[in-house]
Formats: sequence, C-alpha cells, structure tokens
Amino acid sequence: MTDNIHVRIDNRLLHGQVVQYWIPFLEVERLVIADDEAANNPAMSTVYRMAVPGTVDLSVVPVNDLAQEIRASKASTILILISDVSDAVRAQKSGLSFDRLVLGNVHATPARTRITDSVYLSREEIDSLMRFRLNGGRVEIQTFPGERLQLEIDDNGDPKWSRR
Repeated sequence: MTDNIHVRIDNRLLHGQVVQYWIPFLEVERLVIADDEAANNPAMSTVYRMAVPGTVDLSVVPVNDLAQEIRASKASTILILISDVSDAVRAQKSGLSFDRLVLGNVHATPARTRITDSVYLSREEIDSLMRFRLNGGRVEIQTFPGERLQLEIDDNGDPKWSRR
C-alpha cells in the first residue's frame, strides 16, 4: 500500500479543478472516487473515465469498499475523492487509514454554516472533523493548490481556521 494518499472531500467529486489542477499538482497515478451512488451507476463511471487523463488509473467504488481498494493498489500516489464528511468518517470506520483530509467544496444547506465561499459545515460535521484533528489528523480547506486554511483548536477547545 502506498504512503502517499490524498483524501479530498468535494461534493462535485470529479470536475475541472481536480483534472486541471489537483491531478497534475499531486502527480496522481490512481484516482479513486468513493461514492455509493456513482459506484452503482455505470453511466457516471463512464463519464468519469472520459474526463480523467489516460495516464491516471481510475476506480469508482462504494465507500465501504474503499479501504480494500486502496490496500490492493500498487500506485505510489493516490487521490481519493469523497463527496462529504460523513462518507469520510464511514471510510475511516471501514478501515481506511489517512492522516490528512482536505475539504475542497461542501455545498451550502440550511443546516450548514459558511466557513469559506466553497465550504459550508454543519455542527455535526465540524464535530467529526474536530475528532479527526484531536486524534492527530490534519484538516485543511484547499480550493486550489497553494491556498490553505487549517483546522486548529483554540484554548477553549473550539475550532479555529488558520491560514497556513
């Protein structure tokens, strides 16, 4: 299994920014889309395959199969796309090990609060990210390479987003 695993939450999953910026920036060899709906829709998988550069191996798997998929991979750099925080939590509970989680786009809903123009989080999602952070993981918001906010914990134990 590779040590170079990048986990990105983006409700859009595969889109232009991922193809144009993240795949080349991270030098991705394997892209894994972990999404139950996409994994059960052959048409979506076909569209994703057409969008990914030919040099990148692509898998579209259910969230609960993600850990097994990653363990079987021989790629040196893997980018995992997950649509929301709850699926990242499920992936971790099903055995996926990672120490950094990047939020790219989490759409607005009435239950979510604006963190940035592209990331909105509910109290439950923030709590999940705080648990991940308290257990030694890093949580960042990155729309494009180079710009980054990192989740920190202030003196009161509350979440705080800092530029890094």
